[in-house]
Amino acid sequence: MKKYLPFLSVLLLFTISCSLTVDQPKAKQLVENLLNDLKNENFAALDKYYISTFNESEPAEKKIEKYNRLKEVAGSIVSFEFVTAEEKYDNDTNIKFLELVYHVKGSRLTLKETFRVMNDEGDLKIFYQNIENMK
Repeated sequence: MKKYLPFLSVLLLFTISCSLTVDQPKAKQLVENLLNDLKNENFAALDKYYISTFNESEPAEKKIEKYNRLKEVAGSIVSFEFVTAEEKYDNDTNIKFLELVYHVKGSRLTLKETFRVMNDEGDLKIFYQNIENMK
């Protein structure tokens, strides 16, 4: 029985983590806090919004550089508006997540920004972000 205990523990943890739903109001608050920080050019704590593996692959300096390039094209963020939220499940990774879509109005362009939020080590974090020009 002792030799199966680690396996059973991992299986239980995996089952629990896959069944966790993402709290929509908290996920919206997370994304809106990020958008407010970007609007106010407060780049000091960008890493707190993203999962740890994302932060490891893209350091804060790279994120700041990308957001500054985006600002050059779209202009400063004037406002943002929540559009939709949809809970989804990825069969390949066995992860439940919430996909949130926002329209972000810049001084030059309006963008459609999609965020995917998941439970990461007990906290809600962004693991995917896509930005499109709405034309």
